[in-house]
Amino acid sequence: MYVRVVTSKQGNKTYRSVQFVESYRDAEKGGAPRTRVLLHLGNVDDLSGAKVDRLVDGLLRAVGRPVAAASTEADVPVALDFGNVWAIVGIWQQLRIGTILKEKARTSQREFDLEQHVRLMVINRLCDPRSKLGLLAWLEGVWVPGVDRGAVTYDNLLRAIDFLIEQKQEIEKEVFASVRTLFDEELDMVFYDLTSSYFEDDRSVTEEDVRKYGYSRDHRRDRRQIVIGMVTTTDGIPIAHHVFPGNTLDRKTVEGVVKDLTERLGLSKVTFVGDRGCLSAANREAIREARMDYLIAHPLRKDADSKDLLETCEKSLQEARKQGRQIVLAAGKYAERPDDHFAVAYDPEIAETSRENRERRLEKADAAIEEILARLRKAQDPTVRTRGRKLTPAGAQLKIHDYLRDHEIGRLYDVQLDAGLPLGFSVTANATVRAFEEKIDGILIVESSRSDLTATQMIERYKSLAEIERSWRALKSTLRLRPVYHWTEKRIRAHVFICVLALTVERVMRKKLSSIKTSVPAALERLERIRVGRATVGRETVPFLTNVSKPARECYEKLGVSIPKVSDVAELVTARL
Repeated sequence: MYVRVVTSKQGNKTYRSVQFVESYRDAEKGGAPRTRVLLHLGNVDDLSGAKVDRLVDGLLRAVGRPVAAASTEADVPVALDFGNVWAIVGIWQQLRIGTILKEKARTSQREFDLEQHVRLMVINRLCDPRSKLGLLAWLEGVWVPGVDRGAVTYDNLLRAIDFLIEQKQEIEKEVFASVRTLFDEELDMVFYDLTSSYFEDDRSVTEEDVRKYGYSRDHRRDRRQIVIGMVTTTDGIPIAHHVFPGNTLDRKTVEGVVKDLTERLGLSKVTFVGDRGCLSAANREAIREARMDYLIAHPLRKDADSKDLLETCEKSLQEARKQGRQIVLAAGKYAERPDDHFAVAYDPEIAETSRENRERRLEKADAAIEEILARLRKAQDPTVRTRGRKLTPAGAQLKIHDYLRDHEIGRLYDVQLDAGLPLGFSVTANATVRAFEEKIDGILIVESSRSDLTATQMIERYKSLAEIERSWRALKSTLRLRPVYHWTEKRIRAHVFICVLALTVERVMRKKLSSIKTSVPAALERLERIRVGRATVGRETVPFLTNVSKPARECYEKLGVSIPKVSDVAELVTARL
């Protein structure tokens, strides 16, 4: 006797039923083997685990064999991180990024789930940034609803980023449209800033490579780099980003960025806010031609306009310095640019911070210079024996020059070669430059084409540019833009795009969590404690979800994400872990 499953079709439907059957030999047919049905148990789908267990137990009792006792211990083979992933997926859905990617991939003829792979890379950036190979290892410890782990491969991750960068222009545009829809806020100003990101080696560098040597905001002049320009909202949510060769000057990027904002993203009648590196006559004209206004800071060094403005406001600034108080001055207009307005601000706290930072750098520089000079004196002393090549005046002067250059304080010193001096050169403080640096500590000068803003409003609006600085810090620290594990331009750009998509999710989360004063890393760490898995109790395998604490519930509510339930992870019972 044995169990047999019989399959039958009726129209378009297929039915599977369970039967108890036995084999016998039919004497009337000369002992031919035959099968007869002893019991028909019905449709397979109607037989639950509990029904089968009762049937088995009944048969055991009928033949006098002991029935297996129901186990009260749960076998939990693994618990997976889930709460943080659930929150990120919720924001991903609110921004419709998955829907956008699926629509773009519909005609791509790719045989894998492209959206799923991009989603995983963005989630990984926010939870535990790793390389593409590292992501596969990370995936073993987390549960992402709807993801088939067996279909996630290294090659498919690379194919996904290749597709992503090919569709960058349209995807970025539609994601920003979703951001505007989500918050339903008027876009009055856009903020533009640049940063750089360096590479650890020169692998596969070509003559036309985007990786170039240039001004490094990371103070790594010895490394090739790329320059990244990003336009954001007041809250630091990305609108668009651009990757430039590493030797690109800030002011050379503005015209193309403004053109992109108007032609691709359809933005006009907004105010373009940029730092002092964006200021030039050509850029002002380009912004005006795009029917935008501008609010741009002025460089304080080697700028004729700034020099004139500081002289005009000198009396008021001196009084503010003596009294240690903030001041904002409406600095009027210039005859050369009658439509522009200027504001000058002084902040004593920023001035004190700048002064302390400069003095600390000068103290270190003085010590480094004295060490080099001591080595030179020792090399020139005929009574002292030294090993190796002796330091020469030219070599010492070069070392000092390199130190001052690398620490960006060369202007604060005068280094003069003079064969008539005991050491062959002199290093002295540049008193004129240092006095000027003290004079501009805490000073901010901005220029705007908007006549409806007061001087105070101009300064306040410009200071919102600090939000994009926070975005850069998040991009480089939390999301680990660096190191980049790609060496072709296309994939370098794709990696940056993945990081910017992750930043978009992070900034949206930050905005939603602002009312409870919880940072995104802190919220994700709290939610990470919510884990899921499956447990076997007796003969039954069930999914489980650890408790959702009150603080975690508050995070979900502020994010607008539903609080997870066991039913949300029911697929864990049959999933491949």
